[in-house]
Amino acid sequence: MWNGRSARTGHRFPLHAVAAMALALLGACASANGTRTNPVEGDPRASEDIEILVRNNNFSQATVYTVRGGASRRLGIVPGKGEATFQTRWPLPDIQLRVKFLAGSEFLTETMPVGPGELLELIIQAR
Repeated sequence: MWNGRSARTGHRFPLHAVAAMALALLGACASANGTRTNPVEGDPRASEDIEILVRNNNFSQATVYTVRGGASRRLGIVPGKGEATFQTRWPLPDIQLRVKFLAGSEFLTETMPVGPGELLELIIQAR
């Protein structure tokens, strides 16, 4: 079960607070190598990052992978009856996950749309 929330949506700030934050960031816009970035746009390298929160209601430990075509990339392990949050760079418009249990069974999630800065929640049901 997916529950997607965007990290971009959240608290609304008054216009004067946003302007003050932007002005405060102007002094910090130069990076260590001397190149300048726009502080309002944020770090361009982090623009493709997403977070995946996995809640494992199963008793068995689960290893979670991202799937693209026939290839899988390991995100990490979620203990039985536990949870974990993974952050990964994902430049594609949709995502599919593979969950493999320590006991040997596995499943694929449905393909879901995803965008930069998204927080996705995967709930693994107890069997």
